[in-house]
Amino acid sequence: MPISILIPAYNEERYLAEAIDSVLAQTYRDFELIILDDGSKDRTLEIAQSYAQRDSRIRVESHANVGVGPTMNRGFSMCSNEWVAILQADDVMMPMRFERQFAFLAEHPELDVAAGWCKHIDGEGKVIGKGDTPLTTHEAVNQIYAANELIAFNCSTAIVRKSAVLAVGGYRPQFRVNEDADLWVRMLEKGYKILIQPEYFVKYRIHAGSVSVARARFIRQQARWVKDCMIRRRRGESELSWEDFVAMRKSLPWLVRLDAERRDTAKVLYKTATYQFAQKKYYQVLPTVLASMMLEPGYTIRQITSKLSFRRS
Repeated sequence: MPISILIPAYNEERYLAEAIDSVLAQTYRDFELIILDDGSKDRTLEIAQSYAQRDSRIRVESHANVGVGPTMNRGFSMCSNEWVAILQADDVMMPMRFERQFAFLAEHPELDVAAGWCKHIDGEGKVIGKGDTPLTTHEAVNQIYAANELIAFNCSTAIVRKSAVLAVGGYRPQFRVNEDADLWVRMLEKGYKILIQPEYFVKYRIHAGSVSVARARFIRQQARWVKDCMIRRRRGESELSWEDFVAMRKSLPWLVRLDAERRDTAKVLYKTATYQFAQKKYYQVLPTVLASMMLEPGYTIRQITSKLSFRRS
């Protein structure tokens, strides 16, 4: 089966070439690659066009800066194939990714979204950790769904049916840094199937420009909004706007708000420690991790144990 690959890019001149090279190095050769330049101000567009001039499978689309959601919707409208893979412009694919994912899809023809695990790398490409998820069976996914929890996995590992994404309305731009989480839960609500393949397919880069680090607190708040919208939909209620959601959160009892702030801050601190480690600021890591542990010891210990287990293996 041919596959379309989307790489959305905004000011990614440092890493874009490595991302494209990882696509061209795939053992699975039947693909088109669409690079979406979201109004970059650096050499991102120039780099993308230089690759398109050398390889007819590569197309480049450039537009004014509109954000990830509208950019991805534009990309899906351009795809020639039913199966679409996603890769962030600062991440790197493993060479066997598509070969292994299509083998998995052959075993699971019911799927509409298949994803995998990722390794964490620093700005120079050194592996510093992992990102995995237990959602490797339909039973595990159904349990998360029934518990009204969000479905979480790295979008750079995803391969999705174009028709399924379009059927649910694509990405909703109001969620900005959590477009993917919103998309996945809406697909599940419409009966589409999602499963994680327990293999590492992508190297996910953590660096100074990572949105997930630079705006960690905002991401946490938006994730709560995505979840609130999900629960309201399932109750048959109207979703709240971002402004109404923020106002609602402020009206909660102060103890409830304080507890939520405690848990969010712990996760932001741990994310910050991961960034500090990736930047080799080792003298900052320990106090940041200790602060996270003081606020949410269970979460922090689970994260550290997981990373230590990965490094030993």
